[in-house]
Amino acid sequence: MRIGTGIFVAFLIVVSNPLVAGAQSPWVEKAKAEKEVKLYGTMNIPQMQTVIKSFEKKYPFIKVRNYSDGGKKLAQKIATEIRAGRYFADVYQISGAEMFLLKRQGYLNKYESSERKHTRDIYKDKGGYWTGIYANLEFIGYNKTLVSAREAPRGHNDLLDPKWKGKIAIDPTDIEWYITQVYLLGEAKAKEFMQRFARQELQVRRGHTLLAQLLAAGEFSLLMTLRDNTGYSLIQKGAPIDWVAIEPVIPNPANAVALPNRPPHPNAARLFIDYVLSREGQGVMRTLGRNITRVDLDPLQARVKKLKYGKIDWADYMGDYKKYEAEFRELFVN
Repeated sequence: MRIGTGIFVAFLIVVSNPLVAGAQSPWVEKAKAEKEVKLYGTMNIPQMQTVIKSFEKKYPFIKVRNYSDGGKKLAQKIATEIRAGRYFADVYQISGAEMFLLKRQGYLNKYESSERKHTRDIYKDKGGYWTGIYANLEFIGYNKTLVSAREAPRGHNDLLDPKWKGKIAIDPTDIEWYITQVYLLGEAKAKEFMQRFARQELQVRRGHTLLAQLLAAGEFSLLMTLRDNTGYSLIQKGAPIDWVAIEPVIPNPANAVALPNRPPHPNAARLFIDYVLSREGQGVMRTLGRNITRVDLDPLQARVKKLKYGKIDWADYMGDYKKYEAEFRELFVN
């Protein structure tokens, strides 16, 4: 009889407590009244729509309205609106460099999501202002019809071989790549390497997806910054490309989510942030080929899991971002 009574009491607790009964979040009831969440994001639209549909299926009482643009343009839009006293966004989802800038300008509201404890330290702000949802890993991609696996460069000195002259491509926005080489080599050695590397007559083309496609088409032999998700997608489709990594691999600053100051729908915003950081939301990201940020989920590619990762305090380097950008452009773009 005592056992039966205990079970009955437990049942009453479950059905009377929305958090235990499946609501899963303290924001649910208030979010229902808000009805929508306005997302300002940089993730490509088809992939973000997949995430949004998954969220709306779980929380059908919330409609996500997505505004998408490039990182710099989106950061400028946010700054312009805030200076005019206009607060439209509920959630920011933006690339690492721009998120550092938004924090520095005081445009972010601290939010310690309950899911945040599962995020790797390298992918989250120590102060609790932003949390990464995915991070681009960049490898040296090569065209397998032009380069054998044995020939593919494994280190910095290999890239200086005269046989690669005119056969290496890079994006004019690859500032994060430049910074990671400075971190790995040290300022002095990086400066020497970059000066010699610039004499390899690199092909500078804009757009990482386009560059990956051109690599697959044989326009050049090597691509310095083949992104993991783009490379994975093309390889799955049979493209004649592969990649090698110079270890330790340094992930780019995480593409992150943050709560703005004065969001119109704060509870729906927190609910959305919790979701994209959750195991379920991160699982959706993984199916899209993204390098996820949770410690309790393996990456989609087994090869990626086996890589040795380096740790970098991106905030320290982002303070000198303009200096590194100027150096990069002088060497490779101008």
